[in-house]
Amino acid sequence: MPGYSHLTADERDRLADLKADGLSLGAIARTLGRATSTISRELRRNALDSGAYRPHVAEGAYLLRRQRAAALETRAKLATYVRDRLAEGWSPEQIAGRLRLGIETDLRAVCAETIYGWIYRIGQKAERLWRFLTRRHARRRPRHGRVSRDVIAEKAHISQRTCDANARETVGHWEADLVLCRRSRPVLVLHERKTRLTLMSRLAGKTAAETVAAMMATFRRLDPKMRGSVTFDNDTCFARHMLLRGMLSATTYFCDAYASWQKGGVENANGRIRRWLPRSANLDELSEADIQEIAMTINLTPRKCLGYRSPVEAFLSELGRDVEIRFA
Repeated sequence: MPGYSHLTADERDRLADLKADGLSLGAIARTLGRATSTISRELRRNALDSGAYRPHVAEGAYLLRRQRAAALETRAKLATYVRDRLAEGWSPEQIAGRLRLGIETDLRAVCAETIYGWIYRIGQKAERLWRFLTRRHARRRPRHGRVSRDVIAEKAHISQRTCDANARETVGHWEADLVLCRRSRPVLVLHERKTRLTLMSRLAGKTAAETVAAMMATFRRLDPKMRGSVTFDNDTCFARHMLLRGMLSATTYFCDAYASWQKGGVENANGRIRRWLPRSANLDELSEADIQEIAMTINLTPRKCLGYRSPVEAFLSELGRDVEIRFA
């Protein structure tokens, strides 16, 4: 009996199209060559609360579930011990040192960094355990004199980006960033440097898996010549950029730290987006259709740098589809 394989990103794209066409679970399963139970399980696990199925959201949820849980998340007794010691005023170093002595034989020893990471983990922040730390910082701060470790592997510096991409002479070179609002999920923004086309996609969370899944779902729908490179900042949500290289043959570049001007196109696009999505906005009150309407409004607005054509007109022109949009 052949082994079970998970749905691929392409299969999730086709599943979304077939579901939108109104096909039954059995018909979808036959079209994809999958068991009906596989399709049913996929929709049950990864569909939105509204019942809608978005392939990039489903891909991100799948990748997120495959991430390994922290040791303190899988051992309730150990987590209770650490939580109690923190409440008594112990530091993570003291807790880790005590565990290393092996006196509590039924508890696994963990290092201080594991405890700090658990305290500041997104899923753990609701308990606000940082209040028991000496400095009581709500956000993790680097230690003085500590050499920072770059968690984004195999980065290419923006200085290696080609001259035609820098000069906006060729199409297909993108810049990526996130728009964050108060107490809500982020919005991924992709901005094409030459045509100024802006694509937006709401994410379920700010994880690297979710972010790269949304980017791959978006770029797969584009002509291959329209996905030459992507430029990022150093946010760890872009840590899985190598998937874009390996699966879509898109080159990835990274700016210097605190040099947002090096990806000024997407920063300018974010400023335009803030007209509709200020920092105080609650994105949970907006639908995906609302987000796409904002993107379309931006892309249909004439730009001086494009000779007063809109980004949509410029982008389609690069594809050999010259159009002229008339406004009533």
